[in-house]
Amino acid sequence: MFFKTYSYLKFLIKSQNQHGLHSPFVYDFITKGLYQQKIKNNDLLDLNELKNLSKKQLIIFTKIVNYFEINHINFDVNSFIKNKNKAYKLLFTKDLSSLKNINFKSLNSHHIILIDTIYQHKKEWQKLINLQDATVTIDLFYFGLIFFRKEQVKEHFIIRP
Repeated sequence: MFFKTYSYLKFLIKSQNQHGLHSPFVYDFITKGLYQQKIKNNDLLDLNELKNLSKKQLIIFTKIVNYFEINHINFDVNSFIKNKNKAYKLLFTKDLSSLKNINFKSLNSHHIILIDTIYQHKKEWQKLINLQDATVTIDLFYFGLIFFRKEQVKEHFIIRP
């Protein structure tokens, strides 16, 4: 319990809100998605893989899914990679070791990886941030987001949800 409280306080000191963001993509996501008060109902939250999330995590998860208009959530790396349509694709994982099987160079700007419990896997999360192909990474404390936007400069953000 102490570790989580300490990690959260450290996160609050380092984190920022939408002010001072120089990335239009991240700014839009934060202001039009993450900071929206109105939450649309989402049937995807009835999935067994999401039952262990806290209420705060479910709210953040719903806002992410709604903003990117995600209709299907992948929990398996193989189905995530095979999906080649133009819609956004989301991979939700708690197991960072499963990401070792991904060829990150094959992912495009429609692929999003959402990682739960990044503060319990700090070293692995840091390795993912440092990947050259992971151009935009966002630390939301509750989740880590990885985007593969070839059209954007590599940046890491620590955002208060």
